[in-house]
Formats: sequence, C-alpha cells, structure tokens
Amino acid sequence: MILRSRAIWAGKGCVIGDAAVRVRGDRITGVGGYRDLPPDDGEPVVDIGESIIFPAFVNAHCHLEYSGLAGELSRDVSFTDWLNQMVSIKQSLTHDDHQAAWLAGADMLLRTGCGTVVNIESLPGLYERMAPETPLQVCPFTELIGYHPEDVSELVDLAKRELMANAPLALNTGLSAHAPYTVTPEALNVLAMFADEHSLSTTIHLAESDDEWEMFTDGTGPLYDTMGALGRLMDDCGMGTPVQHLAKSGGFAKKTLVVHANRLTDADVELLRRADADVVHCPRSRAWFGHGGFDYDRLAKAGLNICLGTDSLASIGGGREAAALDMFAEMQEFSR
Repeated sequence: MILRSRAIWAGKGCVIGDAAVRVRGDRITGVGGYRDLPPDDGEPVVDIGESIIFPAFVNAHCHLEYSGLAGELSRDVSFTDWLNQMVSIKQSLTHDDHQAAWLAGADMLLRTGCGTVVNIESLPGLYERMAPETPLQVCPFTELIGYHPEDVSELVDLAKRELMANAPLALNTGLSAHAPYTVTPEALNVLAMFADEHSLSTTIHLAESDDEWEMFTDGTGPLYDTMGALGRLMDDCGMGTPVQHLAKSGGFAKKTLVVHANRLTDADVELLRRADADVVHCPRSRAWFGHGGFDYDRLAKAGLNICLGTDSLASIGGGREAAALDMFAEMQEFSR
C-alpha cells in the first residue's frame, strides 16, 4: 500500500513535498517523493490529502493510570500538599479505575500522534494485563517507593517480579525509584546496581520542586516535615542539592532518565553530564505547578540529551473534559 500526503517530515531539516510512504505488512519499506515511489500493479494508493506524515512521538514520561484524575487535585497548594492529595485519592481508586484510566490515557496518546511512551507503573501486574489491549508501545518502568531502611530487599524482589512479567511483552522495561525523598540512599544505590547488572534503564523524579530543594539543601520545609512524620530517617538532608544527594547515594545507573530537573546549580548540571543522564522536561506540568523555569539552554550547552514528556493528568491544567495527554500541547507549552 502507498500512502500519499502533502508532505513527509523525514528527519531534522528534511521535509519531502508531495510525498509517499510504502507499507508492506507491518513494515515501512519506502519513503520519498510520490513520483519516486510508483505503485506496483494492483497496489492500492491512499491519498490522505493536506496532511503531514511524521514518525510517531516518543513520550519520555507518563503516568497512564492517573488519566482519570484530570481536575481532581487542587492547583493552588504547595507541592507537598499536592502529594498528600495524591496519596489520599489513590487509596480510593479500584483496580477497575486504574485499568480504565490506563487505557484511556493510551488512547489519548495514540490519537495525538504518540507511538511510544515510558510509563511509570505504580500498580504491580497492571501493565501485564493492559499491554495486549493497545497498539501503543508502552515501556513499563516499575515504580519503587521505600523510605525505611528495611525496605531495600522488598524493592529488589518487586523489581525482579515485574521484570519477569513485563519483559516478554515490552519493547523496553526499566525501574523507577520514585524520588530521592521516597527512596532511601541505600535503596537508590542497590537499585542502580541492579539496573546495571540487568542492562535496564532507570528513571527518577529529581529536582522538581522548591519543597524538594529545601528538604535536601536546607533540611527544612513542608516535605522535610511530612517525610519525617512518616518515619523516614532525615539524616541525609541539609547536605546538598537533590542532584548532589543522588550522586552521593550512588543512585545514577548507566542509563538514567532524570525527570523534571527544574532547579539546578551549575554543579548539578555538571553532575548530570558526568552521569551521562538524559533529562525529561514536562512543560505543562511545570507550568501547572508554577515551578521555576526549566533552563533548556544551559542543559543543551552542557551536551545533555533533553526529551519531552506529558507527566500525568493529575498535574496538567484543565477540567475533566478539557485535559488530555498530548505531545503537541507539550511542544506548544515548551515553545512559549
């Protein structure tokens, strides 16, 4: 089959006018000008008119199972208050709620040109059940939270179980130690070593908010107080930035996706460069929270690879009807 369109975006600086794509089975076997790809005898031609064909987007950070939370959380609160709201709402959700939201989120991404997504899987077994239900290439990264010293072995066991279940179904799998404030320094190191031993990528929410900054840099603030009240040992706080904390903990794996990175020092940028980390920016989430400006130019100048992600509908503006997971919307917000 030949798909004919007004244009094809075939790579940076390469736009082909009056273009065509040849598809045979589930493979693209030819791309070029329509005159250069004449149809074979009996081969159908589908003219999609005034449209542009381009490779499907890659969403580098998402929480599909929160796609039912659009408009459910308060916006004008601190980041810590938002986290507390998330914990409360999650406790009220059923397995059916998670499944419906996961599929709805996958459908949103497909309808807006996304073909692959790095999804944070917070519910064990959910990806294994839902992956066959969508053509979206979902790369499951198992979320790991453990802020007590005795949690380390349990986190590793969970990682092993989910890896065994998910790897046969996925294009790629990985681990997601949630954040340095919800995972102990020892666990950060153990999980990074586990990832390297199994050639896995990792991802972590890092340097996202002022509350996180205050917790690690100053040893104060609402997040510091909340985590201390939950029983987290706080003796690793007040000694450096969140990025410095992760580096001291040995939490950078060989392949690490750092999500957000909204508040960084020059020394932090250098640590990210040395770790060969990739950085994921979620423009609409940053704008919704009102976090400090994402310094693209400084990161790009340092040679860091920068990706875009949607985050979840729990942190994107708009009501239940208006909000959607949409990489076009992320690019529009990023360009402002």
